[in-house]
Amino acid sequence: MTVTLLIADHNESFREMVKGVLRQAGRMKVVAEATTGEEAVRLAAERQPDVVLMDIGISGMDGIQATHHIKQHRSITRVVLLTAHDEDAYLSATGKSGADSFLPKRRLRSDLVASIRDVVQGLPRALRAVERRLRRATPSQVLGWSGAERRKRRPETDGLTEGPTKVRR
Repeated sequence: MTVTLLIADHNESFREMVKGVLRQAGRMKVVAEATTGEEAVRLAAERQPDVVLMDIGISGMDGIQATHHIKQHRSITRVVLLTAHDEDAYLSATGKSGADSFLPKRRLRSDLVASIRDVVQGLPRALRAVERRLRRATPSQVLGWSGAERRKRRPETDGLTEGPTKVRR
């Protein structure tokens, strides 16, 4: 089965690089390219690709809004959000927009084909990335506590028991 794709990014050289990666993978065909969010929404409706590779920072309607529109009108289309940033805020935007996955552009050459195959098969690749980050993170990082907040919440011990007896306020 050949997977059909729409590439939505304002940068022509980036789109060419993506097409090169996809050509090497085989069984993947680019059926449309968009340079704005509005154009991506229109082409997704017209061409009905299996997967849309959507730049979050695309011109015009941003990638988050465009993804939301695409998923509203054709929920079967899978969307992989692409960004030059590797920020947790973008991971949460993936879920809010209805996107199926998230991929930092710096990992495109190594992970693009696997991301596409995962979303076509219905595997939540973005969720696995969040899960890995949470496993590595300390509770303070997960909760977003600053150094002062961590010190304030650090348990005190009474010297007699092995664990904390009260929390500083």
